[in-house]
Amino acid sequence: MRLIKAFKQYLYSELGLSENSVNAYIADTRDYLTKIEGESEEAQPGDIVEYMTKLRSEGLSVETIQRRLSGISQYFDFLIKERIKSSNPVSMITKPSKWGKLPEFLNFDEIDALLDAPDENFAAGYRDRTMLEMLYSTGIRVSELVNIKVANVDMRRGIVKVTGKGSKQRIVPIYQSLQERLETYLLIRREDFVKGDDPGYLFMNNRNGGLRREYVWVLVRKYCESAGITKKVSPHTLRHSFATHLLTNGADLRTIQMFLGHSSISTTEIYTHVSDDKARNVLEACHPRFRGRKS
Repeated sequence: MRLIKAFKQYLYSELGLSENSVNAYIADTRDYLTKIEGESEEAQPGDIVEYMTKLRSEGLSVETIQRRLSGISQYFDFLIKERIKSSNPVSMITKPSKWGKLPEFLNFDEIDALLDAPDENFAAGYRDRTMLEMLYSTGIRVSELVNIKVANVDMRRGIVKVTGKGSKQRIVPIYQSLQERLETYLLIRREDFVKGDDPGYLFMNNRNGGLRREYVWVLVRKYCESAGITKKVSPHTLRHSFATHLLTNGADLRTIQMFLGHSSISTTEIYTHVSDDKARNVLEACHPRFRGRKS
């Protein structure tokens, strides 16, 4: 479809989005175009509401519907830029409200159990433990993790440069013991993972290439099972755990926002709800006026 190809180029060249974001927007737009009747150039707010209703009837969550609306809204902005359409129908409707669902995170004991799960007697086990440490101790996304190059790690300064959404780069600090672990891992990487020309990726597979995000997801779930963790855990859970533990131990939201690479503080504020819940639990357990009373 000609417009889809042009839209894809627009997302890459003019918005500077990452490949993952572009693919998501294209998939959302294709889904919309297959479900609607008539031409997208003629779409009205009522058509968007009808599309949302179809998605809800399919059992999709409010968060997923919001994400899809974001993708097709970009598509309509593109049509406006191309002078194919004069207005964006998505901008004229009230978006569905997010459910009051707090992000899943692991407690300190669960984190320790997860990090201890890989068998470090093997090269892959040492690599996996190092990856888990990196995810939890920096709060980076799994897509950022798999794209880290050895050249992005500055051992002398104790920092790693990562590339986030929209190709935005940021610097994240790493603590001393992780630096020492990385130094050991780099020796293992050279001896056990690099075969021929070095592709430069920090975390590699056994075929002389970088890791896929899906593979890291599988590893996290495998080690959670080994550690006896029954929560539904993904690499993003470690990012949530990083932010929640920082906030619980006194870090301010602006600092957490910087570490996570959030463009808006409002995205980071969801973690205050986790902290508020913990504070209320303490109050109800310890304060004489709250004991035995339900919230």
